[in-house]
Amino acid sequence: MKRKLFCIILFLSAACASIYSQCYFCDREGATLEYVRKKVADGSFVWRFKGTVIGVTETDTDRECTVESFFTKQNGKPYYRSSIIQKVSIDKQSDDVSLDLGSAMVSFIKARAGLNSTCSKIISTLPATAQPGDVLEPVEAQAKVGPLTYNLNITDRKILRRETISVPAGTFDCIVVQEHRVESGPGHNRDVINHTWYCKGVGYVRHDTFIKGKLDTSEVLYSIFNKH
Repeated sequence: MKRKLFCIILFLSAACASIYSQCYFCDREGATLEYVRKKVADGSFVWRFKGTVIGVTETDTDRECTVESFFTKQNGKPYYRSSIIQKVSIDKQSDDVSLDLGSAMVSFIKARAGLNSTCSKIISTLPATAQPGDVLEPVEAQAKVGPLTYNLNITDRKILRRETISVPAGTFDCIVVQEHRVESGPGHNRDVINHTWYCKGVGYVRHDTFIKGKLDTSEVLYSIFNKH
């Protein structure tokens, strides 16, 4: 009986260790994270999306992850024309997470409008050692769609606080990151403040968007499914 109990405890400890790694991202190949976004004013459904880590490759210095996200409407029909692909790199020594916003912009424009675009590699980093009061580097990216230009500017990036929150997927210890995000281009202009809750080994578990100082949408993690 004692041996059986010890094995159960050992298994649970290993499972927890695999979930809560030292980076603010889920880097387990085959893992799927499901989110739901709603309007705060009336609780109306905006979208549901599932992000799956479809590939993880190792280099001498990094773990390179590819994430494919599918967005759907409340009736289950696709929200965009296609899935969105994101490239994420995790430094093996520091556990800092770096997102290639350039490739993400190209994939988003293709999914939203069906257009091919180009963008240089633009990196946005979230350090594993981030602490309340830390200020993060601003990010600027520019995508070209034929003669058209789309701009992305992310400023006022800072760690607001630590907070433990509960969402449908569970309870998580997080840091809260604030960003001012401005998107501009023909037929697409957006100016928002984002507050995002990040948990180590998971990534973000909640994402709130403010427009003109008013909370507009809230997106929360509903489930985590591990293929392996």
